[in-house]
Amino acid sequence: MGIPCAHACSSTISEKQILLIYKNLINFKHMKKTTQLWIFTALIMLFNLFIFLTKVGGERLLLYVSDLLPVLCAIVALVYLFKAYQQFKGFDFAKTSWLLTFIGIVLFFLGESLYAILEIGIGSDMNENFPSIADYIWCAGYIPLFAGMALMFYGYKKGGFPMGNTKMYGFLSVVIAIIAFAVIVFLLIPIIKDEETDFLSKVFYLYYPVGDVLLVIPALILMYITSLFGRSTISMPWRLLALGYICFTVADLLYSYLSWQDLYGSGNPIDLAWNFGYLSIALAGLYQMELMKSLNERVDL
Repeated sequence: MGIPCAHACSSTISEKQILLIYKNLINFKHMKKTTQLWIFTALIMLFNLFIFLTKVGGERLLLYVSDLLPVLCAIVALVYLFKAYQQFKGFDFAKTSWLLTFIGIVLFFLGESLYAILEIGIGSDMNENFPSIADYIWCAGYIPLFAGMALMFYGYKKGGFPMGNTKMYGFLSVVIAIIAFAVIVFLLIPIIKDEETDFLSKVFYLYYPVGDVLLVIPALILMYITSLFGRSTISMPWRLLALGYICFTVADLLYSYLSWQDLYGSGNPIDLAWNFGYLSIALAGLYQMELMKSLNERVDL
């Protein structure tokens, strides 16, 4: 009777060890994916910076890199956003929020693609023909992006999740107010007062920075709320989304000013901010995908 008992105990220990190894392999696999995407992001940024600094291949290659690299980065973001969306089992507010984020980046991708076709394929002068159809599509993309974050905030609040203290919201309000004041005084008002700029161009010059600020605000709030859950893995997707939107904001502020002054051209260093913004959003999608995979595996076990 002793031998079967020993055999049973040995079998139980073996099963636990196998389960532990399996979990470790899952964690390693997850870590490897995120590491690979971080490395890919670093390589893309180094390549972008190298082309800009050396101008190897001349202005033509600079044009191709400036117009096509954002398309590639947007595709990477779309792939991981869609994978993150697929990991949600129930169609709740969280899944809808990530779907809206995906739709917003789809529109950004279409804008990037049309911009490249117009400038490379047709040879259109994008400064002279501002705003183009690409700008209309880009502007439309802000609507689902903002709606997705507003829905997530509403879902957290309705679900009774911790929302933080008022002091932090007060601090964020002061920071946002200072940034908004600087943008209004140094960029928006001068553009509005410029008599040489037509009304439609003014609308788009103003839309981009205002739209970006409206994306950054809820992204920062959601980053703060998810940080209260006690695990950095939960807040990481929102940290990266906020970083991506901040990159868009910086790039669009500089673009609005440079384009208004007729100083923007292909290969401008602000392209790095757009590309890094897309790749940050791709990383956000990957971290969310891995988070949901981990949760789903725990439920299945």
